[in-house]
Amino acid sequence: MSKFRCTGAIRAATLALLLGLTNLLADGPVFEVVSIREVPRNAPPLMREQNFTPVRPGGQFVDSRTNLLWMLQFAYHIPSSVQLTGLPDWAKEQSFSVFAKPSEDFPQLPPEENVEQVRAMMREMLASRFHLKLHTETRQQKVLKLQVAHGGLKIKAVDPPAPPQKEGLPGLAAGNSGGHMVGNKVTMARIAVTLTTMLKSPVVDETGLTGYYTFDVKWRAPEPVDGQGISAGFGPDGASELMNALEDLLGLRLTSGTGPATYWVIDHAERPTPN
Repeated sequence: MSKFRCTGAIRAATLALLLGLTNLLADGPVFEVVSIREVPRNAPPLMREQNFTPVRPGGQFVDSRTNLLWMLQFAYHIPSSVQLTGLPDWAKEQSFSVFAKPSEDFPQLPPEENVEQVRAMMREMLASRFHLKLHTETRQQKVLKLQVAHGGLKIKAVDPPAPPQKEGLPGLAAGNSGGHMVGNKVTMARIAVTLTTMLKSPVVDETGLTGYYTFDVKWRAPEPVDGQGISAGFGPDGASELMNALEDLLGLRLTSGTGPATYWVIDHAERPTPN
């Protein structure tokens, strides 16, 4: 009987050890050193190079001017801030200087794998330092669908980016008086994300196109006939001109519809203790 008890105890201890090892491996690497300091509100503007990235080789994250909103988008692959709700105001307004690195035995990984590991470590860091809690929701709602216009696509596909070159990010500046849209080796999915941010409404890529495109287009709104002038900012008139430009200059169109949209909902977030 005592032998049976001993064997059962050993089995239980062995199972607990295996479960502990499994959980440890599932958790993955974490940042061993993390420094987060608030940037004063009156700090001078920061100029960045166009290809700036806070992700460094060896699993490091280094950014002298970031905020919780951006770190969330990066860590959770959130395409647009429109799809992130429940954030306190300080999460958008307060900048932080962040330095984080894992242990010395962190492996040297290819760039894409390194970025994904940093994302995972950022999620753990946000939970431990910002006490972040969030969940996702899929909502059926009104969306805009990006499609090829009836007249056909007016931009041609180009060669995909060759390493170390990466897929480009579309630039879009638009107002009621006109706009400018530029892209270098960008995908339709990226264009949809950029339009989501500008139009404050989820834009779903339904073009079916998987290529890369380069373009540089500008447009101006027609002068009003009533002599009232063109209002400043980006409102309904600007959105209308943007949609016209997409069709006239790029051969794309936006149509209204209903569909699923994923949202990341913040349940809790706290300012981190500086260190």
